[in-house]
Amino acid sequence: MRIMATKMDGCGNSFLLVDEVKNPLSGFDRARISNALATQHDTDGILYVDQLQGMPTMKIFDRDGTEETMCGNGLRCATRYFRDTYVNNDVFNIMTDDGMKEVVVDNESVEVNLGAARDYRQIDQNLHYVYTGVPHVVVIGSEISLEVATAHGQSLRNDKPLCELVGHPEGVNVNFIWRTAEGIALHTFEVGVENVTQSCGTGSAASAYVAARVFGIDLPIMTSSSGGSLHVRNDNGGLSISGPTRYQGKVIGFSNAVFAKSVEPVNYWQRNYAWQGM
Repeated sequence: MRIMATKMDGCGNSFLLVDEVKNPLSGFDRARISNALATQHDTDGILYVDQLQGMPTMKIFDRDGTEETMCGNGLRCATRYFRDTYVNNDVFNIMTDDGMKEVVVDNESVEVNLGAARDYRQIDQNLHYVYTGVPHVVVIGSEISLEVATAHGQSLRNDKPLCELVGHPEGVNVNFIWRTAEGIALHTFEVGVENVTQSCGTGSAASAYVAARVFGIDLPIMTSSSGGSLHVRNDNGGLSISGPTRYQGKVIGFSNAVFAKSVEPVNYWQRNYAWQGM
């Protein structure tokens, strides 16, 4: 089956967006479709957008086909698409598996309110946990390379005692953060992608929340990752993230051929961290 999609990114966090208003996929295996399309087009995840009784809705599937409850940059991309395609207002709501989210389009910037940070706890001297739509652990240290973040992120993501302690035996996303002159910088190892991504919206929100508590700084905080910067602020008790999004073009995917030729767009649990000081 051929599936038309729109390739987008939010600060380098890449997605294929499938518009189910135009191409309904009810009854089809979205997990299998997502894994096939993400592999063919080398994206972090697949967004499925629809309008149910006039309400914009979004579902997010990871690269490996796992359905997630939330994706911050994915929600920002869906917001831009809805505003450009179906919605006449700059401020509106999108229904997600993590509840209703208020979203705002302001020229080139797209802001989404992820809701309140939940279940925060300090696990160790430099290790914290918080839920921002999906589970995140935040490791505080000094600047590290992508290679080191990838190795240690994979180790923590699969650490069974840690994952069970925070109530997510399926695995946790891992953020390595350090202070900068502008705010904080981070690398995020994402479950489902199984790698460090160029940006992570829920990870940026979780990292800013932890940084505010640990470093004694107030929100808003600018978070910087290899894909760009996101602005995280307190919005009526919720964490809002804002930044740019980008269209990369239209693509065609093939749901029954994971390794089909791609069609290019047309237009822990460890008290002493080995990486610290590297």
